[in-house]
Amino acid sequence: MPSIAFSKHPQLLPIPRNNNNNISYCKNNTSDSNNNKNHIPLSTRQLENHAFSLLQSCNSFAHLTQIHAHIIRHSIYHNNFVATKLVSSYFSSHNPSYALCVFEEMPHPNTFLWNAVIKGLVNLNSHQEALIFYSRMLARGSEPDRLTFPFTLKACSKLLAAEEGEALHGQILKLGFGSDVYTQTSLLDFYGSCNDISAACHVFNRMPERDVVSWNAIVACCVRCGLMELGKELFEEMPVKNVSSWTTMIGGFVHIGSTREALALFHRMQMDGVKPDKMTIVTVLSAVADLGMLDFGKWVHDYVKKNEIEINAFVGTALIDMYAKCGSIQEARIVFDGISLKTISCYNAMIMGLAIHALGEEAISVFREAERMGIGIDNVTMIAILSACRHSGLVEEGVRFFNSMKEGFGIEAKMEHYRCMVDLLGRAGWFDEAMEMVESIEADSIALGTLAFACQIHGNVGLGEKLMSTISMLDPSDCGLLVLKSKLYAADGKWEEAAKVRRLMKDRGNEKKPGSSWIEVNNVIHEFVAGDDSHPYSKEIYSKLAELSEQMKLPAPMKPK
Repeated sequence: MPSIAFSKHPQLLPIPRNNNNNISYCKNNTSDSNNNKNHIPLSTRQLENHAFSLLQSCNSFAHLTQIHAHIIRHSIYHNNFVATKLVSSYFSSHNPSYALCVFEEMPHPNTFLWNAVIKGLVNLNSHQEALIFYSRMLARGSEPDRLTFPFTLKACSKLLAAEEGEALHGQILKLGFGSDVYTQTSLLDFYGSCNDISAACHVFNRMPERDVVSWNAIVACCVRCGLMELGKELFEEMPVKNVSSWTTMIGGFVHIGSTREALALFHRMQMDGVKPDKMTIVTVLSAVADLGMLDFGKWVHDYVKKNEIEINAFVGTALIDMYAKCGSIQEARIVFDGISLKTISCYNAMIMGLAIHALGEEAISVFREAERMGIGIDNVTMIAILSACRHSGLVEEGVRFFNSMKEGFGIEAKMEHYRCMVDLLGRAGWFDEAMEMVESIEADSIALGTLAFACQIHGNVGLGEKLMSTISMLDPSDCGLLVLKSKLYAADGKWEEAAKVRRLMKDRGNEKKPGSSWIEVNNVIHEFVAGDDSHPYSKEIYSKLAELSEQMKLPAPMKPK
């Protein structure tokens, strides 16, 4: 969060030399510049209205500073009406220091001006500064109105400032805004952000009037707190549902891993005649990616094109991720190449997609393109490119990328980056380098586990046992550790030791749950578990597997002479 200087004596802003934006305070701007007889002095009120009009039509920072200079020249900068619009304009152009300079010159700022500053700071994610200004507002004797609290509560939500938010709640009741829908909805969002569902329900139950936004807020609170059943009950009770209502519930099911329920709700949404928006599409694509439903993902993509929904960076990133996870990296690349204004999220999704398909060289090429574009390599980009090197066995390249993070991109390595490197080095058999990294960072059980798995691959039993001893101290309940230990012994031919570990697992009652796999056929997901016969066509499936197994045992046919 950038710091903002609160200067009490700011310098006057310079007047830009821009002939295309000249401002003439006269009644007839079309008059000949050589004919000064037509220039009639305007009253203060007319000057203020004219300045406000110019600010509304302003579309560049240079033009804005010129208007500011003329406001100072005509001595109307102490007018709250003009200052509020000027402050809002500076915040909208992402120049908070200019906005605060204007504010500090105001001898008697009114509530509208205070609100403009608080709103501007919140919109620029300067939440702490926004609350400081609110405190200054109260100290100066200015009384908040119904437009003040939504922004101060949003600041509390982002900061997870529970005590400050509760104090605001008290002030809201004291000042008589307890029945205002807009303010109460902001309270719902605040309590939901702090995971205080009981307080959110208390506010909701006491609301004399509820609109669709307040209903959406309480449903979102339940979803955010993981109370999907309660959220679903409230969702069904809603008198009116809009696209945000459906998207919130779909997203909630995706978040808890109930992707089938999410897609069923998406179908129902369409049956109810509610048209999905970009957020809905992205949420549904996330569910499709988790299930690997390529055909359904293509249908969503076709829906996007048919309904002329713009495939911008937001939607495009979701499509790239979906196609990559569903196994169609070619389609992912087509979507990537078709996005005109790519953000770093697009590059991250493409690099990670190429990584999981073991296309390391192509991933590096996309990384270099992102680097040339100068759009801001971030820590996610580095995780993606290190993963690409890991999946493709590009050890030296991975080491170079890792070493360049700090100096080249100003990125501090996090545990996720170290995990990638430990796995990369371990898979390549570079155990000395991997252990040196593990010991330098106090690696967690995940990083140690990846290295122990590499020991299994390379038959390094001694190091593997040492690593597993450390993991058991960090996480004694990890049943996967015993599975790995058994496999490590088996890989080294120590069958008795492997059997002892298996018996220990059975005695402890922590048998590893069998993995499952699924396949999509005609938009239906069929899930299978080893040894399971619950599928309605299990007899036919096992019969076909037996047939294929016998065919594979047959000798290969003779080549024709």
